[in-house]
Amino acid sequence: MEQRQIKRSTMAQIAKEAGVSTTTVSKVLNQLPGVGAQTRARIQQLIEQHDYIQNHAARHLRKGQSGLIDLVIMRLEGGYDLGIMHGVQDVLEESGHRLVIFATHENEDTELLWLRRLLDRSTDGVLLLLPYERLGIANALMEQGIPFVSIGDRNEPTTAFPTIGSTIWLGGYTATEYLISLGHSRIGIITGPLHLTTSRARLAGYREALERAGIPIDPGLICEGNYMLGDGLQQTYALLDQPEPPTAIFAGNDAQAAGVYQALYQRNIHIPDAMSVIGFDDVTYSAQMSPPLTTIRQPLAEMGKMAATMLLRLIAGQQLESNHVELSTSLVVRASCAPPRPGPLTER
Repeated sequence: MEQRQIKRSTMAQIAKEAGVSTTTVSKVLNQLPGVGAQTRARIQQLIEQHDYIQNHAARHLRKGQSGLIDLVIMRLEGGYDLGIMHGVQDVLEESGHRLVIFATHENEDTELLWLRRLLDRSTDGVLLLLPYERLGIANALMEQGIPFVSIGDRNEPTTAFPTIGSTIWLGGYTATEYLISLGHSRIGIITGPLHLTTSRARLAGYREALERAGIPIDPGLICEGNYMLGDGLQQTYALLDQPEPPTAIFAGNDAQAAGVYQALYQRNIHIPDAMSVIGFDDVTYSAQMSPPLTTIRQPLAEMGKMAATMLLRLIAGQQLESNHVELSTSLVVRASCAPPRPGPLTER
């Protein structure tokens, strides 16, 4: 079979064929103003005809950059991380940077290994999708003068580095307030690890909503987890086995909520007739759960886009308008919550 050989055209070749300067071709490639509509259309047509691929690598080298952005996360799983990564990738596709992903698995030795590798090779900047409690990495990056932005909850506005997060406390409050508005007073909560600021913020919002409604806080309804499906399953069993089980469960994230669903299914407890469930994050699969999950939406893609945009500004030596950005959470009502019904759980 005869194979077609594709020869990559240069910018100069396209400029010659279009009868314009290379500067004009560059403006079209980078979507800059200053080119007439007809000329722009003619250049774009030639670009498509010649299968032109812009050489971002050469452009970064001319600027003394590697063209690489590191994204450091706790683990390579979960819709939360993926939602943010989609937003980051959307921005970096436009800039021509490549994304390098590294998972630490909450292991300090692994974090140190990544830091050593980072210092041994070039990177233009770093996005930290890690708890703020892991400040060792942030301090090391500041000492080395490497631009970075931290993504996550911002309960500590005095951090010396750029951060972007969402209104976690308000999300916890809104989820609990919504369940109270439906008539629930026995509301269980499955948190994340309570040494993390984000977990404590959810719990603080939960407590505040109960206190404002005049509902006593029952410590037996507060279960600590680790934001994984498995602990959602196990902690739901613990809540169901109490002498007076809850009528609603607030899961710390949507992965835990999936575990709650599994536990309730195994106990033949129907959602939302016998038990209401609300999650946190609004990851892609939450709308496909059965029944679709009511949850608190974090604007994950928007957080990723804004974090990447902030980092690119830092890499370019530009000042940020604000070092600390907080996006709003919101309630997404679907079909997993309803007013409580009297009677034993399996008969409700």
